[in-house]
Amino acid sequence: MLEITSIQIKPHLNMSTNSEDLSENNKKKSFFDWIFENSSEILIFVGIGVRVFILFYCYYIHILDPSRSWGDVGLNFARPVFYPVLTTAFLYILIFLSFGYIEIFAFYAFLWDLLSSITFYFVLKSFNIQNRNFVFGLFLINPFWILNNSFSLTNCGYHITDALFFFFFFLALIYYPKKENYTKYLFYLFLGLSMCIKYYTLLTVPIFFLKYLIEKDWKEMKVFILCIFPLLFFLIIIPYIFLSWYSYESYDYLQHGFDGPIYVRFIPMTLIIFFFVLFRLKKTDHFETSIVSIIAVGTLIFFSFQYLRWFQSLILYGILKEKEFFTFNLKLGIIQKEIHVNNHVLTIFLSFISVILSYIYLITFLRAPSLM
Repeated sequence: MLEITSIQIKPHLNMSTNSEDLSENNKKKSFFDWIFENSSEILIFVGIGVRVFILFYCYYIHILDPSRSWGDVGLNFARPVFYPVLTTAFLYILIFLSFGYIEIFAFYAFLWDLLSSITFYFVLKSFNIQNRNFVFGLFLINPFWILNNSFSLTNCGYHITDALFFFFFFLALIYYPKKENYTKYLFYLFLGLSMCIKYYTLLTVPIFFLKYLIEKDWKEMKVFILCIFPLLFFLIIIPYIFLSWYSYESYDYLQHGFDGPIYVRFIPMTLIIFFFVLFRLKKTDHFETSIVSIIAVGTLIFFSFQYLRWFQSLILYGILKEKEFFTFNLKLGIIQKEIHVNNHVLTIFLSFISVILSYIYLITFLRAPSLM
């Protein structure tokens, strides 16, 4: 009788134990399922939250140590230098609206950084990127983008002029894929404003002109000239002719940190454009041309200020040129998901590597862990 009782009790205990284990596993599984299902919203929340945290962190460290450098924000607040006249006008307006407080000016830098980042969401929407919210979340937490535009270990890491540039550049990209006639005008208008803010996209002008000339696309050429050339004439050419300080400071900027002849630093930029025109002109699109222009101009600036931030536009190329490489099934305990390795995964992975390389480069060659 005792044996029978023991036999009856054992399975009852095992069933209870298994039931509890199964319930616990289901809870864990449902939690991880919730994480995966809401990953887009979580990434977006974290990305915006990180930017808000960086702002308060910046205020906090400068309260603790008022002598700490404000970095690029401090330089621009003292006196905007080395910038095109449109950028200088923007900065002077923001300085005026700061009422003498650099903390307010830093807040404006934060706002422009956040605004340009949010504008990129509409670029993703316009390019019809799959899983748009998830990709936007990945962009917001991209460590290389944050490191170059928002954060620095040693000072206030905002680069307000780059934020202004990317804001207008993103506006141009929003209208680029659209098919309506008026969107062509808006694309060239905002692209022209972006190159008048900073010269990164200036090399698109000769490339577009040559492309339309070869293809005999006179209609596109007309819109291109009508929208961009007046901006270049009044905001870049005229200031160079009539403002001596403007041309002098631009030349001085190029000569900074370089003892050789000034033409030497133009060689890498020229080679990039030459080979691009030679091998890609017929196949390229306006977006790719713009990215190549930014990279090429970045090689020119790199001679003066040796930072890897001049090449951060590769992140945009990696995001907006969609391509899936392979898929695999992830089986990690109770987590079982199909993982798609595409350009977005590769971009975020390479961005982490870029952050490491940036600090290694800066510490090794510049002896300063800053991305000013």
